[in-house]
Amino acid sequence: MKRLSKMFLACQLVLAAVWSALPAQAQTVVKVGYPPAWSAVEAAIPFGETLGFFKEEGIKIDYVSIQGTGVLLPQVANGSVEFGIMNPDLAVIAASKGEPFPVKFFYNFYPRNIFEFVVLQDSPIQSLKDLKGKKLGVGALTWGNLPMSRLMLRDAGITWMKDIEVLPVGVGPASWARLKNGSVDALNLPSTQHEMMAQAGTAIRRLPIPEQFQNVFSNGLAASDKLIQDNPKLIEGMGRAIAKSQVACMANFEACVRAYWQIDPSSKPAADKQDEWVRTFVAVNKRTAEIGQLSQRDGRHGAYTADDWKNFVAKMKEGEQIANDNFDISSLYTDRFVKAFNDFDLEAVRAAARNVKQ
Repeated sequence: MKRLSKMFLACQLVLAAVWSALPAQAQTVVKVGYPPAWSAVEAAIPFGETLGFFKEEGIKIDYVSIQGTGVLLPQVANGSVEFGIMNPDLAVIAASKGEPFPVKFFYNFYPRNIFEFVVLQDSPIQSLKDLKGKKLGVGALTWGNLPMSRLMLRDAGITWMKDIEVLPVGVGPASWARLKNGSVDALNLPSTQHEMMAQAGTAIRRLPIPEQFQNVFSNGLAASDKLIQDNPKLIEGMGRAIAKSQVACMANFEACVRAYWQIDPSSKPAADKQDEWVRTFVAVNKRTAEIGQLSQRDGRHGAYTADDWKNFVAKMKEGEQIANDNFDISSLYTDRFVKAFNDFDLEAVRAAARNVKQ
């Protein structure tokens, strides 16, 4: 019996040596583009990476910052960037002209519109109609949200670049300064930017947006038709890891934003500034989760429906952003992977997030 025990122990040691000598599981490095720049305003994906959700799918992320959907969309189409988180507006415009990009949106990142119009708290501007004759600051003239913004203003009786002057102001403190010093009367940026401005001490007011526009989805995750066809397992894994990441972030916002420091160590402030930094980005990510309805949609993370896209296309035609809506909307998106995206233990993911030590 002792001999058998010794033999068993020896076998265990040999196996351990063999396994340790094997190479680590190969990971596919993929570029994920996000306009305008990655930061802790989008902390969920980095948090998911630190929790190992992407590694479990054999994925390693290369974070790429792109200046606008107009720049990102062609890069996703030609495969130089594997995945893009972007607005669908420009893809719809191209498809309506019979010149579709070979790209499909496959994960509904923000089921509701996250772009807002804001003014200073004491501004006399009370509604979108009051922006007539004013100056509007936008991130860049290549940003993919602008067609929908034009439609919102048109619905309020304002013609783009005629009744309102539109100026590119970028993002961050420089753009906020333009609003504070009066060089623009309003900003049209993502809610994340506006929340950061408010957290930094600028009193702002959000202009009411009609419900019909609030319920139009915003950024989604897209990939080239070729990548979707050639590597569906990568698409499944990417979507599932993102779904887990969003669930995890909402279960522990503080750990979520702190995890960004592991992705970008230069973003970590001095010790005496860290609490303030964390409070700011927790508020930003909570705002995103609230306005974008990130928890899930009809019990399914990342889901698109045909009605979603029909509504989106109809809005763009109504606003004269496209002249033709007689094209195949299925060329713009796919929902074939949604079941796979949601194939995980929801409570296990939440528990993993809550157990992260600060």
